[in-house]
Amino acid sequence: MGKFKEKTLKKRRIYKGRIVSLREDTVKLSTGRVAKREIVEHKGAVAIIAICGKDKIVLVKQFRKPADRVLYEIPAGLANKGESDPAAAKRELEEETGFLAGRVKKVFEGYSSPGYSTEVIKFFVATNLKKTKQRSDDDELIDVMVIPIRSCSSLIKKGMIKDNKTLIGIMLAQKAIKKKA
Repeated sequence: MGKFKEKTLKKRRIYKGRIVSLREDTVKLSTGRVAKREIVEHKGAVAIIAICGKDKIVLVKQFRKPADRVLYEIPAGLANKGESDPAAAKRELEEETGFLAGRVKKVFEGYSSPGYSTEVIKFFVATNLKKTKQRSDDDELIDVMVIPIRSCSSLIKKGMIKDNKTLIGIMLAQKAIKKKA
């Protein structure tokens, strides 16, 4: 890593929350310069690319306060303590959409925004879906939509899909659907 290595000199906890925490690290660069890094700590999430039939994807429509608007997204959430990521993906899909996945397969993982956050999102393709009952959390108001994957580009152009996890999910869904064909 050579010139890219940063040595942590000091960590200072600023905030500890239920979902995220914030710390400030003092680091020494390979040049000898000292700098500060604000880091949002997040334990990570699972995102579910639920494929219905031959060419449809399951999206959720909900209000997102940080964006202050309604967005269309792939289902996602946090693993419970002691829960495996595949089990969390199945549970989140069923809770948010009312679809039970017969199969989930991890297809990708990546940082949501590595410039300031430790969050890694693990993406799962869910197939062999069976409709059950939606069981959203008390503070979640979610509409479920099953749409042809080809319709997603229109939602992107209209600004209804604006989050990176969903854009990545759509690309992975297109690849998975092509593979099935």
